[in-house]
Amino acid sequence: MQKRPAYRCPCSECRRRKTNPTKDLHQQMNFLVSTLDERQQRLYVGLESQKLGHGGDRQLALITGLSVDTIAKGRQELEHADASDRIRAVGGGQPRVEKKTRRS
Repeated sequence: MQKRPAYRCPCSECRRRKTNPTKDLHQQMNFLVSTLDERQQRLYVGLESQKLGHGGDRQLALITGLSVDTIAKGRQELEHADASDRIRAVGGGQPRVEKKTRRS
């Protein structure tokens, strides 16, 4: 897994120079999100969005840098509670750079 730098929240609370509880929370959330894989990110941020209720997807998109659609997908995955080991859907990801060749 590639290490991803933590996203910096651009909200008005986080742009202030002084430390405040909201800024600390956003930094901690972004640090946690940066350590998770794609599916875990969706699920965690989807859960946080459910806690916030209406408008949660947009607010968390601003805080975490994830898209609103990704967060909505995480909420839907939580609602359907499919315990899968896969991170991406079958066939997801980039195509192979090299083709496998048969050796005779």
